[in-house]
Amino acid sequence: MTHGVSRALLLTAFLLPALSEAQETATTRPSEAQHNYSYVELGYDETDFDIGPFDVDADGLTLAGSFELNDEWHVYASYGSLDFDGGGDIDTWTLGGGYVFPLKDGMDIYGRVLYIDLGGDADDDGLGLQARIRASITDEFEVEGGIQHIDVSDSDTSLQASARYNFTEEFSAAIGITFAGDTDSIGISARYSF
Repeated sequence: MTHGVSRALLLTAFLLPALSEAQETATTRPSEAQHNYSYVELGYDETDFDIGPFDVDADGLTLAGSFELNDEWHVYASYGSLDFDGGGDIDTWTLGGGYVFPLKDGMDIYGRVLYIDLGGDADDDGLGLQARIRASITDEFEVEGGIQHIDVSDSDTSLQASARYNFTEEFSAAIGITFAGDTDSIGISARYSF
């Protein structure tokens, strides 16, 4: 329980400055998204599952993509595969749609509704919701953080944060962390935006 509280406080400390900066009047709010939501991304994640008295580790790759339909709306899809130490795997297919709301120069808030299908050793499907803030710190460096709730097998809510470095307008790399009830993960990713 203590770890969950400290994780929530850490993420809150990370997000509060971004939220306070967003308190500008609507007249200064940009009319279009401040970030690109059309991309293809390959990620590698290491995940720790707390299952009763046991810790189970897994790692795997995720291929994800997003495509802007217009300045506010985008579609999202991903496929990921986790392989557990000691055997077993989970394949995850995700499809969804998202809406972007620009808060200020260099900062968006966005949300997504997701359909999630689990295969492999876990065979189930369900829905997910995401709400995130994405902010540019400099031209090259951006941070992102938010909350995700999924209802697949068991219901779970997670806090997520990432930092991204843009080498060019098209190519970037990121490191991200996720804290959930019985699951923690860290990952790296490479993205091509178009």
